[in-house]
Amino acid sequence: MIKDKLTELYDALEEDESLSGISIKSFERPESLGDGETSIVIIPVGPPMQTAHGSNTSLAKTFLYQINVESTNRVECKELQGRIEKIMEEQGFYQTEGGLEQWIPDIKRYVDVRTYRGMSALYEKY
Repeated sequence: MIKDKLTELYDALEEDESLSGISIKSFERPESLGDGETSIVIIPVGPPMQTAHGSNTSLAKTFLYQINVESTNRVECKELQGRIEKIMEEQGFYQTEGGLEQWIPDIKRYVDVRTYRGMSALYEKY
Protein backbone atom coordinates (compact mmCIF):
# COMPACT_ATOMS: atom_id res chain seq x y z
CA MET A 1 0.00 0.00 0.00
CA ILE A 2 1.28 3.46 -0.88
CA LYS A 3 1.86 5.99 1.88
CA ASP A 4 0.91 9.67 1.75
CA LYS A 5 3.38 12.10 3.33
CA LEU A 6 0.95 15.05 3.16
CA THR A 7 -1.54 13.14 5.33
CA GLU A 8 1.22 12.16 7.75
CA LEU A 9 2.32 15.80 8.16
CA TYR A 10 -1.28 17.01 8.47
CA ASP A 11 -1.95 14.42 11.19
CA ALA A 12 1.22 15.41 13.08
CA LEU A 13 0.12 19.07 13.12
CA GLU A 14 -3.48 18.20 14.05
CA GLU A 15 -2.35 16.04 16.98
CA ASP A 16 -0.30 18.84 18.57
CA GLU A 17 -2.18 20.41 21.50
CA SER A 18 -0.58 23.83 21.01
CA LEU A 19 -2.14 24.02 17.53
CA SER A 20 -5.65 23.01 18.65
CA GLY A 21 -8.26 25.55 17.66
CA ILE A 22 -6.24 26.63 14.60
CA SER A 23 -7.63 25.75 11.18
CA ILE A 24 -5.15 23.40 9.46
CA LYS A 25 -5.79 22.59 5.80
CA SER A 26 -3.90 21.46 2.73
CA PHE A 27 -3.50 23.34 -0.55
CA GLU A 28 -5.45 26.53 0.31
CA ARG A 29 -7.03 28.50 3.12
CA PRO A 30 -10.77 27.74 3.35
CA GLU A 31 -12.87 30.59 1.96
CA SER A 32 -15.41 29.96 4.73
CA LEU A 33 -12.84 30.82 7.40
CA GLY A 34 -13.36 34.28 8.91
CA ASP A 35 -10.92 37.02 7.92
CA GLY A 36 -9.72 37.42 11.51
CA GLU A 37 -9.14 33.69 12.09
CA THR A 38 -5.66 32.21 12.11
CA SER A 39 -4.85 29.42 9.66
CA ILE A 40 -2.12 26.96 8.71
CA VAL A 41 -1.93 25.67 5.14
CA ILE A 42 0.32 22.81 3.97
CA ILE A 43 1.18 22.93 0.26
CA PRO A 44 3.26 20.32 -1.60
CA VAL A 45 5.77 22.25 -3.73
CA GLY A 46 5.93 19.32 -6.14
CA PRO A 47 5.49 15.56 -6.29
CA PRO A 48 7.78 13.23 -4.32
CA MET A 49 11.16 12.99 -6.07
CA GLN A 50 13.26 9.86 -6.45
CA THR A 51 16.45 9.76 -4.42
CA ALA A 52 18.92 7.23 -2.96
CA HIS A 53 19.25 5.04 -6.05
CA GLY A 54 20.65 1.52 -6.09
CA SER A 55 20.49 -1.40 -8.55
CA ASN A 56 18.75 0.83 -11.11
CA THR A 57 15.87 1.65 -8.78
CA SER A 58 14.86 4.48 -6.45
CA LEU A 59 15.13 3.48 -2.81
CA ALA A 60 13.61 6.59 -1.19
CA LYS A 61 11.74 9.81 -1.94
CA THR A 62 12.49 13.46 -1.19
CA PHE A 63 9.60 15.79 -0.31
CA LEU A 64 9.28 19.58 -0.37
CA TYR A 65 6.39 21.29 1.47
CA GLN A 66 5.48 24.93 1.99
CA ILE A 67 3.70 25.80 5.22
CA ASN A 68 1.82 29.10 5.39
CA VAL A 69 0.64 30.67 8.63
CA GLU A 70 -1.77 33.61 8.36
CA SER A 71 -2.89 35.70 11.34
CA THR A 72 -3.87 39.24 12.25
CA ASN A 73 -1.14 39.01 14.92
CA ARG A 74 2.48 39.00 13.66
CA VAL A 75 3.87 37.46 16.85
CA GLU A 76 1.31 34.65 16.72
CA CYS A 77 2.56 33.78 13.20
CA LYS A 78 6.11 33.50 14.50
CA GLU A 79 5.12 31.46 17.57
CA LEU A 80 3.11 29.03 15.45
CA GLN A 81 5.90 28.65 12.91
CA GLY A 82 8.30 27.95 15.79
CA ARG A 83 6.07 25.10 16.96
CA ILE A 84 5.58 23.85 13.39
CA GLU A 85 9.37 23.84 12.92
CA LYS A 86 9.75 21.47 15.90
CA ILE A 87 6.99 19.18 14.62
CA MET A 88 8.56 19.12 11.16
CA GLU A 89 11.96 18.26 12.67
CA GLU A 90 10.31 15.34 14.50
CA GLN A 91 9.05 14.19 11.09
CA GLY A 92 12.54 14.45 9.56
CA PHE A 93 11.96 17.75 7.74
CA TYR A 94 14.21 20.81 7.86
CA GLN A 95 13.68 24.37 6.68
CA THR A 96 15.14 25.38 3.32
CA GLU A 97 16.10 28.81 2.00
CA GLY A 98 13.47 31.32 1.03
CA GLY A 99 10.08 32.00 2.46
CA LEU A 100 8.02 35.07 3.16
CA GLU A 101 7.26 37.21 6.18
CA GLN A 102 5.07 40.23 5.56
CA TRP A 103 1.84 42.10 6.14
CA ILE A 104 -0.56 41.79 3.21
CA PRO A 105 -2.89 44.82 3.21
CA ASP A 106 -5.42 43.29 0.79
CA ILE A 107 -6.27 40.49 3.23
CA LYS A 108 -5.33 42.39 6.42
CA ARG A 109 -3.21 39.52 7.75
CA TYR A 110 0.41 38.77 8.45
CA VAL A 111 1.82 35.85 6.50
CA ASP A 112 4.80 33.71 7.51
CA VAL A 113 5.70 31.17 4.82
CA ARG A 114 8.43 28.55 5.21
CA THR A 115 9.54 25.63 3.07
CA TYR A 116 10.68 22.29 4.46
CA ARG A 117 12.56 19.41 2.82
CA GLY A 118 12.50 15.83 4.05
CA MET A 119 13.22 12.31 2.88
CA SER A 120 11.44 9.01 3.35
CA ALA A 121 13.13 6.05 4.97
CA LEU A 122 14.67 3.56 2.55
CA TYR A 123 12.23 1.15 0.90
CA GLU A 124 9.08 3.03 1.98
CA LYS A 125 6.54 3.40 -0.83
CA TYR A 126 5.33 6.96 -1.44
